[in-house]
Amino acid sequence: MKKKQPYGKKRGQPYEKKPPVRRNDQFSKNNSFIQRSKQMEESHRKGRLLNAKYTSSSNGTEIEAALSLLPSVQDDVAESETGFYEQLVTGYNHITVPERNLLQTDSKDNDNLIVPSSDGNSDNDEEDPHAEEINMDSDIYNSFSKRFNFELSSEDIDKLMTKNVKLIKTNWSEIGNLKIEIPQLNSDTESSDYPPPHKITTRSELQSLEVKQSLCANVKLPLSALQSNLFNIANRYQDLYYTQRSHENSEEIRFVYCLHALNHMLKSRSLILRNNEKVAALAKSLKLPPSEVSIPEIYRDQGLKRMKVLFVVPFRESALAIVNNLADLLYGQQDEQKRKASIAKYDRFLEDYSGNTIYFPKTNPKPFDYEQTFKGNTDDNFRLGIRFSKKSMSLFADISSSDVLIASPLGLRMLITDKEHDFDFLTSIELLIIDQAELFMAQNWENLLYTLDHLHLQPKKLPDTNCQRVRTWCLSGSSRFYRQTLFFSSHELPEFRAVLSNKCKNYQGIVRITNIIQHGDIRNVLTPIQQVFRRITCSDMESAFDDRFQYFKQHIMPQLSKSGNSHCMLYVPSYFDYVRLRNYLKNEMVSFVQISEYTKKEKISRARDIFFHSGAPILLYSERAHFFRRTRVKGIRNLIMYQPPNFPNFYSELINLMLESNQNPRDGMADSMSIQILYTKYDLLTLSNIVGSENSVRLTTGKKNAYVLSTANVK
Repeated sequence: MKKKQPYGKKRGQPYEKKPPVRRNDQFSKNNSFIQRSKQMEESHRKGRLLNAKYTSSSNGTEIEAALSLLPSVQDDVAESETGFYEQLVTGYNHITVPERNLLQTDSKDNDNLIVPSSDGNSDNDEEDPHAEEINMDSDIYNSFSKRFNFELSSEDIDKLMTKNVKLIKTNWSEIGNLKIEIPQLNSDTESSDYPPPHKITTRSELQSLEVKQSLCANVKLPLSALQSNLFNIANRYQDLYYTQRSHENSEEIRFVYCLHALNHMLKSRSLILRNNEKVAALAKSLKLPPSEVSIPEIYRDQGLKRMKVLFVVPFRESALAIVNNLADLLYGQQDEQKRKASIAKYDRFLEDYSGNTIYFPKTNPKPFDYEQTFKGNTDDNFRLGIRFSKKSMSLFADISSSDVLIASPLGLRMLITDKEHDFDFLTSIELLIIDQAELFMAQNWENLLYTLDHLHLQPKKLPDTNCQRVRTWCLSGSSRFYRQTLFFSSHELPEFRAVLSNKCKNYQGIVRITNIIQHGDIRNVLTPIQQVFRRITCSDMESAFDDRFQYFKQHIMPQLSKSGNSHCMLYVPSYFDYVRLRNYLKNEMVSFVQISEYTKKEKISRARDIFFHSGAPILLYSERAHFFRRTRVKGIRNLIMYQPPNFPNFYSELINLMLESNQNPRDGMADSMSIQILYTKYDLLTLSNIVGSENSVRLTTGKKNAYVLSTANVK
């Protein structure tokens, strides 16, 4: 009997992973989406009377409402349907709309409500008759409206792709040196004036920065100087690259980007709701159902999907802090009972996202930064959708109907690769916030890159949104140029710079914090041992991995084969290099023990014991193992770093393990101590975190291939 296929004939076939859909370099018209729009709009056009004339009885003057309010291409729809839809999608129908019908309303200002959209992207919440009035000609939302009403030309896009930028350098007292890159477009979109901002101390100062009044009431004032500086940059809608995050200022930074994200989201939803009312008024004046009205260009106010804000953070504990910050800004300080009433499913949220703190021993305490990093719930597989309605904030909302998504890189990748769901929710992200980026290096950096590659792709399904309300730059595939990215990390790495350079194309530019590192982590080294930095010559970035391995085989391995070079720790930051070295040592029949992030506790204890008592001359040790456990390995006489650590504080931690108090007094190697660090010219940023910016330049550009440093000559 033939076994029934559980997933049907098509799904029973071998799954072939398809590459993500890409836009072409010229950004031509999306013909397939035009056809989809045509199918969607066909139902709205049936029964429409195009030749109807309406008269105004108030002053006896006859006006042709259909000709003044509807697209000019309607008269020849029958003759050229394709042209009509092409103009609909690309936004070339040039509608002129009387101010009387579009800009004048009688709604009262009530900024204390969370206003949802009642368009196709929204849930079925009831419209609020007292929603906040948004005047399109006023300066209340000046930076917001200017940003999203600006249309990039094909010449502008070419300049963005070729990185034709104007460079501005300045200095602010709190955050230091700023390097501002502004794309040189045909239209001047950014001012070249960047004076140091004043500290924000009053609500009126916040309102002058276009913060919604309801949020101003719940902001704890005054803001610190750091918060004032960062918010001024974020409020300009420029990308931000900030690499001086610490455990001390982490809450200040989190509050700033939560305030900016919530302010942006509420502005957008308020604009959509106001335009919904105006479209309804227009339909009433034309005596047509709202679904059959041809909507003027001025009402293009949405993306293809509802979600606008994406937070990418490493742990559930970070998501808990973000949600609490958003709730404090919306509702002010509340006790637990009131918060449960204000936020839907808050009980479940606390149960899933709090607790589960790992055990920190008291006899041999872990380093301070370890306890700060791993406090709270450290699960790294999660995604949380949040939907804002008229008077509530709903957690665990369906992804497709969420306004905000908080997720880890692993959670996002699993969501994207889920065959039962699509990843269309990532097509219209307007604000991307990446916090604690250095921790993604210890989790899996590829997960973050995979997520970024799936932003702003063509949707697989026809969106529920009325395409007449979708901004033209969304339909033309230019959404990524309108996305703001806020990137926060504790230090700088080449991988971080690559993300900002290759994945972020904000047409308003980027602000980088470029402060020089004076000393680096080497000043925290307590062991009086000279550290030898050995430079590996390589031609390009791709060959650096193989060149490093060949250098190890030819120059380092012969040293390890000599007698008297036991008790050697081989520290490897990259797991791929770790596997390569492990296989090489096995093939060469070298006696060694190993500790990686996947090694069980029993095997870790056994490896440490064998290494300490000279049972094996080499300990192969991965950086991720040290990150997640901070094991205090004793008995290290010789330390070889296959590459400079990605976490600069690990440099001094590992060297300080070589103190005499951690040695085996019976190993007979009291006079044999050495430290070697292998590096290439592409490790400049990593070296600067360890030895300082000035010394790192000398190491990478000097004539010698080996340099000896110690704590005394770098202070």
